[in-house]
Amino acid sequence: MTQIKLIATDVDGTFLNQQRQYNHDRFDQQLTRLTAAGIRFVVASGNHLGHLEQVFAPTPRVQTFVAENGAQIVDHGQTRLETALPLPLVRDVVTAILADPQLRPQVLRLSGAHGTYIPKDDQPSDAAAQSYFFNNIVRVDDLTQVDDTIYKINGEWPNETIRTLAAQLNARFPGQINAMASGFGSIDIVAAHMNKAIGLTELAQSWDITPDEIAAFGDNDNDRDMLAHVGLGVAMQNGTASVKAVADLVTPTDNNHDGVLNVIDAILAGEV
Repeated sequence: MTQIKLIATDVDGTFLNQQRQYNHDRFDQQLTRLTAAGIRFVVASGNHLGHLEQVFAPTPRVQTFVAENGAQIVDHGQTRLETALPLPLVRDVVTAILADPQLRPQVLRLSGAHGTYIPKDDQPSDAAAQSYFFNNIVRVDDLTQVDDTIYKINGEWPNETIRTLAAQLNARFPGQINAMASGFGSIDIVAAHMNKAIGLTELAQSWDITPDEIAAFGDNDNDRDMLAHVGLGVAMQNGTASVKAVADLVTPTDNNHDGVLNVIDAILAGEV
């Protein structure tokens, strides 16, 4: 197998356990071994940058983030790539979602360069989860009037409907958006040509790393493109069937039992 030079991982349901934790000491030791082996470590997530920086604050050597499903890439504080949704398109999508009873979500948000924008009157189904995932909330009267660089539109629906609704949104705005189920009853909407695979590839090219030299971990639909694109796509044991279908490997243990860290050890040992 081609030597792995870059490891990328999703966060929720993948790197983190159900308590939203990871083994700091074990992972910090792995980072030392990865650096010695010349292997870069990248976080590839649908979450916004500020949240990811908080998650990995206990292991501050993690400094490279493919955030917003690839729409914002930051390496050691320097922006490498930004792919925004055009504001007229944001307004059209928001208007369409809010006007259609079948599409209307429990909560709708805009993830921007200067905040996560939420209507003043919206109440999340899980306030604690919202405060955990979004540390930059800005309450506004009207989402269609937000003036910012918007990386992503994000909404919450009943979990069993998100794949169907994502397909409906893509059909309504063909060639304009990429709507993806991201787990936990959430859909992420980014630019049509954008996903984690595109963002990760752009970053890897700047380091002269080919897709064959990348290992990537994920658990949900917004990870499928990334896992299918890299040399070693690793689906979580607890991942969706659609992700496992495109993976080269399924972790022997799930996210509650260090699934990612166990496979990283196997990569370092040359066992995969």
